[in-house]
Amino acid sequence: MTVTHTGWSLSDQLPERVVPSSLYDSDGWLRTWETNTIEQRTRFGYISDERGDVLPLYEITSSPFWHGYEVQCELVGRFGKPILFAGSTYSMYGKRGAVSHALIRGAHATAMEWIENGPADLLIVPNLTDEGVESWLDAAPEPVGKVLLERTYSVAVEGTFRDHLWRHLPEKIRKDVERRLRRSSERGLTIRMVTGAEAHDLVKYAYPLTVDTSDKNDWPALFSEQSLNAMLDVPGAMLVAAEIGDRLVGAFFSFVHGDEVTFMCGGIEYSTLKEYSTYIALMYGCVRWSYENGMRRMEWGRDNYRFKEKHGLDSTDLWALVYAPSARPDLVPALEGMHSVLSAYIKGV
Repeated sequence: MTVTHTGWSLSDQLPERVVPSSLYDSDGWLRTWETNTIEQRTRFGYISDERGDVLPLYEITSSPFWHGYEVQCELVGRFGKPILFAGSTYSMYGKRGAVSHALIRGAHATAMEWIENGPADLLIVPNLTDEGVESWLDAAPEPVGKVLLERTYSVAVEGTFRDHLWRHLPEKIRKDVERRLRRSSERGLTIRMVTGAEAHDLVKYAYPLTVDTSDKNDWPALFSEQSLNAMLDVPGAMLVAAEIGDRLVGAFFSFVHGDEVTFMCGGIEYSTLKEYSTYIALMYGCVRWSYENGMRRMEWGRDNYRFKEKHGLDSTDLWALVYAPSARPDLVPALEGMHSVLSAYIKGV
């Protein structure tokens, strides 16, 4: 069912026309995310504007990703259950860049109606860029709070792979990367991009590696085997496999969207790091593939901040805005504390 308002519409089905700002608000991602059960949703809808921009609205009773933030900040349960999210916390961006004012008005109005007539108390808008925050502050009422939630990294693909190494890496790091790549290759580590049924077959081996990387600050496992398999059904999905013989020792779950490639999550067998430089081999195998396959932008995702900065990636801060139907002075200290804890973690202070 679709309900049309001035400038925006609400539908319980994804509109036929979707104009994305990135992978995460594309038709392929949103349609497939409906089947992914890693977040427990009791209700969802899609807000769209006349241009074709789309923003999902989810009523969520369980999200391992959001729960991880609550655990890290010692705020478990503080925001109630369920919570409304304008975009999933799993998405690297809710919308990349500025957000349509009509879309914002529609998402905010719908969320406030759901709160008034349902069990949720709050709307959280995660993973906004600086431009997205400005859009929301211009078009919606004042939020209860603003939190620096994450920092993600990307880099343009320009010239050749060799150009990339010389342009983005200081000499000492460049020489170290080149040495590690030679050594890992000589010792038998291979990198390949796997799609389709073969990629699904590798998930049972990639899953333990991926779950290992979420063990930070006592975070829960962020993925299940089912959720990883579901992500491989997204158009353009591929599993980047690091192998020694027939043994999988590293994996990135990756997605080609137009001329961009996103490396979302993954992991490595840590015991292979010293001998095979597994992470370096995986990362720069992906970089080489991007140059050889006509990509124009690589999205490298969140966390591992200092390493990504040392390797010349460009950072983008991601914010969360929190909304309620009325003033919530009781939540202000919690959100300020959350901002302090996550900011310190992101900045390494």
